[in-house]
Amino acid sequence: MAFLLHYLFITAIISAVSFLLHRSSRHRRLRLPPGNLGLPLVGETLQLIAAYKTENPEPFIDERVRRYGSIFTTHVFGEPTVFSAEPETNRFILQNEGKLFECSYPGSISNLLGKHSLLLMKGSLHKKMHSLTMSFANSSIIKDHLLVDIDRLIRLNLDSWTDRVFLMEEAKK
Repeated sequence: MAFLLHYLFITAIISAVSFLLHRSSRHRRLRLPPGNLGLPLVGETLQLIAAYKTENPEPFIDERVRRYGSIFTTHVFGEPTVFSAEPETNRFILQNEGKLFECSYPGSISNLLGKHSLLLMKGSLHKKMHSLTMSFANSSIIKDHLLVDIDRLIRLNLDSWTDRVFLMEEAKK
């Protein structure tokens, strides 16, 4: 019996090590831009979230741009992610989406925002929805009247939140 448990333990260790080696070699073959994938599983998600809890979240991006250049790889929200901090590169990528590039967000973002979020739409549907949203938001009636009221209502609601909201408790409901 002890021999069998010992054998199963050794087999599990060898399987885990071979899985991790295979996984890391697969990432190296992808020829991703330079960067840091951070801790196993969480990557650099905690650093990104911590940066967004401050008044100035840009240092997370700025530090990596300084270290690795304007296009870098990190590991956030459970997946390796390539960031681009260059407007020209971003424009080129978006104009060639579906031709030269496949833009996507980590699956956890889709779970948070919903599969019909404007941020997650692609191609012509995204262009149409973006155009509709921008034309609606740019109308003078919206700018002069509705946005002022929306801003006032949002501020009133935010000011009424006296208690802290605990995400874990709310998620369990």
